[in-house]
Amino acid sequence: MEITNFGLPAFIEDFPPNSPEYADLSHRWTINVNGWIQQATPDPAYYFYNPLYTDIPLGTEAVLVEWVAFPGRLDQYYSKTPPVSPPNPYNLLQTQVYELADTGYYDAGRKTFENIPATLCPQADWSGTLKTFGPYGPRGWLDEYCEWSTVRDGDGNLVRVDFACENPEYWNTMWKVSQERVRELYEQTLNHGAPVVNQIEVTLDELTLMDSSGNPVIDPDTGKRAYNPLNKWNSGPIATRGGADPYGGVMHLTSTPNTLQTELGLAGAATVQYVPPQFQSDPASRNSDSQALICCGNYGQAYRHSDPTIGQTVNQVVGGQYAGVPLRACLANPVGLYIQVPDSSRFAFGPNIEIGVDVPGDAKPIDIYQILRGSAEVVDPISRAPFRGNMVLHAAVQIPGNWLAMNPNLTLADMLINGQPIQWAGQIANQFKIGLFARPLSADRAAPLADCSSTTPTPGAPLQCVWAGLWDAMSEVNEPCPTGAKMPLTSNSTFIAPWLPADGSAQNLVLTCNPTSEPVSVQVQLADGSGPDPSIAVTLHSATPTFYAVPGNSYPGNYTVLAVTVTVPSGANPGLRGIQITQITSKTVLALPAAVYITG
Repeated sequence: MEITNFGLPAFIEDFPPNSPEYADLSHRWTINVNGWIQQATPDPAYYFYNPLYTDIPLGTEAVLVEWVAFPGRLDQYYSKTPPVSPPNPYNLLQTQVYELADTGYYDAGRKTFENIPATLCPQADWSGTLKTFGPYGPRGWLDEYCEWSTVRDGDGNLVRVDFACENPEYWNTMWKVSQERVRELYEQTLNHGAPVVNQIEVTLDELTLMDSSGNPVIDPDTGKRAYNPLNKWNSGPIATRGGADPYGGVMHLTSTPNTLQTELGLAGAATVQYVPPQFQSDPASRNSDSQALICCGNYGQAYRHSDPTIGQTVNQVVGGQYAGVPLRACLANPVGLYIQVPDSSRFAFGPNIEIGVDVPGDAKPIDIYQILRGSAEVVDPISRAPFRGNMVLHAAVQIPGNWLAMNPNLTLADMLINGQPIQWAGQIANQFKIGLFARPLSADRAAPLADCSSTTPTPGAPLQCVWAGLWDAMSEVNEPCPTGAKMPLTSNSTFIAPWLPADGSAQNLVLTCNPTSEPVSVQVQLADGSGPDPSIAVTLHSATPTFYAVPGNSYPGNYTVLAVTVTVPSGANPGLRGIQITQITSKTVLALPAAVYITG
């Protein structure tokens, strides 16, 4: 079975299935996911397949890969009981780690993230150089593909937590289809089940990217307003409600490594059968140590729960350790990141709650966990059975309205999790997992072994292509960060390919790349990626330095921005195209697949 399009995350229907908006969103989403898979495909390409062009036998099951939602790096770098060696010098109590996760600060806001080792391989070196903790941004530390926002009452009691694992690319894409629908979904989701006093009104202006003069920035893809991913209602870990100026919330991921394009890139890189140095004499055990593997493959971030787990699992699937035979792998359709429902037995009523007096007689402790987007059960069209895991996109933990009708003073502090009153969102995040679904397919040969990946950036390598107007506007915005570290909003742009009309008009783009000492030229590639398309004119205007986090990276760095004008002639073949940079002196050619989309 070959699929003809990629399903929306969790097969969600944010528009009626037969509507023009749904068709537009589905079309755009298929282009996006197809492009990210092309960008993620390593060499050898055979072991990371593209479901759009692969016959998948009916009945082939998907495999759930899951990890704890609470940030592993917070426990590793700050807790007095880190998960693995070596210990850190900070020795924070668990309540301090929870406060840090929930607010970005601890000790009642007096302290924030302390510096961490710059060297993480083969393990964290606390005796060497230290660096500022990252990812940066208003909730960058929530880097397990799960972010949350808390609401507290006037006494400081937790009354609501929103957990989201939705990728930013989906919301950017939906905004291109219908800004009003995005606004409605923000309002409906963040208001769901909330007391009237805590209800909010969301405006289009509040979701719009504005320039330095306060004017809406126009997205050339649509000719309409551009989306601000760090808008008023999707920024930071704390939401204020019930006052004169409510603020904050979570609708989708914002930490720079928490992107779907990155998840696919990590999965693709992990199919390569790297042999860490300590396993050279025993290559059969090459993927038995997740830390050694991530250091050798140079993919993802060490000490996260997610990246080492994803990398090791995919590597074992392809290497034969998972099923006893080598396999090919890709993420299962619908591609996405998904919250797994927590074990209900971990929730309990506190001692002050009397059944039938404070809560209805049929109330259950797990009722405080409410699925707002996605579903606990989704049928897999390939296996024709429910996926063996959940596809929850957004969940809220709050006291149900019918309980509040009986006792309006109830808060989450009246509920227990693992026998303790719920005081922190991190307590809840430690009880559930985030997951993705991979679909292994048979392979007719074993994957070759590979040396460790270089950690030295390739000079001149193209990294990201963005509309110039969007780049310029985002460059003017500095993201808030508890440590005070500087990073522009360009770090929260996406790898959604700009749509270029084939009408002979000049389109202004920026292409970021690794710095190089050589002069360069830029070309759009032929449809098959074999070389430059001579019919498409590309003019390089300038090359200037920039400092930002390439979306997917945990830290910002120094890169080069190439300002270019691209002119696509009438009659050009539509579809995704790569952009290549040629270093003129050495004649080195480096390409970014699926960098632009020609609309025809």
